[in-house]
Amino acid sequence: MTTTRTALALLALALVASGAGAAKAKPKKKPPVPQPVAKVMEDPRIDTLAVPSAGSPLVAVRLLFRAGSIDDPAGKEGLAALTGLMLGQASTAKRSYGDLVAALYPIAASIEVNTDREVTTITGEVHRDNLAAYTSLLLEAVTEPAFTQADFERNREQLLTYLTNTLRGTNDELLGLEAIQGAIFPGHPYAHSPAGTVQGLKSLTLDDVKGFYKKAFTRSRLLLGVAGGYPEGFIAQLKTGLAALPLGAESKEPVALPAPAPPEGRRITLIEKPAASVGLHLGFPLPLNRADADFYPLLVAVSALGEHRTSYGRLYGELREKRGLNYGDYAYLEYYESPPVTNSPTPGVPRRQQYFSIWLRPVVPVNAQFALRGALFELDRLIRDGLSPEEFELTRSFMINYSKLWGQTLPRRLGFAMDSRFYGMSPYLDEIDRRLSSMKVEEVNRAIKKYLQVDNLRIVLVTANAADLKAGLERDLPVPMKYNSEVPAEVLADDELIQRLKIKPASIEIVPVDRMFEK
Repeated sequence: MTTTRTALALLALALVASGAGAAKAKPKKKPPVPQPVAKVMEDPRIDTLAVPSAGSPLVAVRLLFRAGSIDDPAGKEGLAALTGLMLGQASTAKRSYGDLVAALYPIAASIEVNTDREVTTITGEVHRDNLAAYTSLLLEAVTEPAFTQADFERNREQLLTYLTNTLRGTNDELLGLEAIQGAIFPGHPYAHSPAGTVQGLKSLTLDDVKGFYKKAFTRSRLLLGVAGGYPEGFIAQLKTGLAALPLGAESKEPVALPAPAPPEGRRITLIEKPAASVGLHLGFPLPLNRADADFYPLLVAVSALGEHRTSYGRLYGELREKRGLNYGDYAYLEYYESPPVTNSPTPGVPRRQQYFSIWLRPVVPVNAQFALRGALFELDRLIRDGLSPEEFELTRSFMINYSKLWGQTLPRRLGFAMDSRFYGMSPYLDEIDRRLSSMKVEEVNRAIKKYLQVDNLRIVLVTANAADLKAGLERDLPVPMKYNSEVPAEVLADDELIQRLKIKPASIEIVPVDRMFEK
């Protein structure tokens, strides 16, 4: 699920390790040796995407199901994520989860599961010498889940721990990322975290999981992806094994999504928790995604404003380099998974509806208002002035070359190709190269004025002493930047403009952190 891969994987390994000693106390049946899948009858109704690379010794497999948190029933938020975990981190009909992990270990492979808003992906990569054994284990996990009560309770506890310990307690960056999505999509199927809610998870039963599996993890919702040096007949073999899944609804049309509610004014949410610094997110929904032509000039514009984990963007240059305000100052044209730990976009999280956002963190509390005003100032300046021809050429050239690094590995190339199939478009990385190569600065500046704005925003700040910050935001008086050293006169001159910028909040809400993701 969104941003939980690392946290949940570590929890799963810890839980398996903790049970290893107990397992030795009892003699156990020797787990069956994985056997190659026998070809019986290939199912042609399974959509398939192949990225062959005959010279590669590796094979990547991805199962993308159109089953995400948008399919969670009301009051049972987290059902899609929990069902996904019961396929990749649980027992099968033939072996316990511990035995499954033990069988995967000597072939240096794993079964990874990630549930996002619209899709669940089950992925793995293995050396082709071990492909037969891995294929058997993967198909066993996906088509023959045991659905034991013990696995159900363990995986549910992982999700609850992610919500209550990781998001609420230890990772303010991911807390802010989930909170801004909920703020941008209120009352929308995207509103709750893919990990669910505390009350939603507590309401789930094992029968709920079994029912969701039969309904959502079907051949009609599946896109099978294979890449690398796989042998002839391997895809047919996989499709034969996956034919054990129910067909599901004949229609492959995705669930209809309502339009996100447009924000009216600048609406601020202060999440109060003990924290030494302040994290800031702001954003608004966008009426486009990668399948739209205007996405690509905006991609250049937003990169110039603040490309993730780079130092050439305006936000980074103005706020960090000139002022030493904080560490990270970036802007995003679409959902960006796990920004604290990733350097480039992650495949496998496609969404039909996207949003623009800015992320600033960490900021010392005394400079929180200045940081917010600084972000608004730079966004407004981009809208007002656009990109110069020189800035456009620099950014366009950077993005053409930088985007080529996003598909360096076999699983990533396959993932981006499958995301493009989701959007109904040609391969995304090729599309960036094709569109940006012939792009003009006028196209970028026209798109900026058409889609970007500063007046109607959702703003989230993770902060201690929220009442004091609220009072200051309501007064809306100039608050200068506090420096620890001398700065150039031209920076101070711009500071005068920034600190006098009016925030004009339409509303300010304080939410204690222990209420986040509760229901």
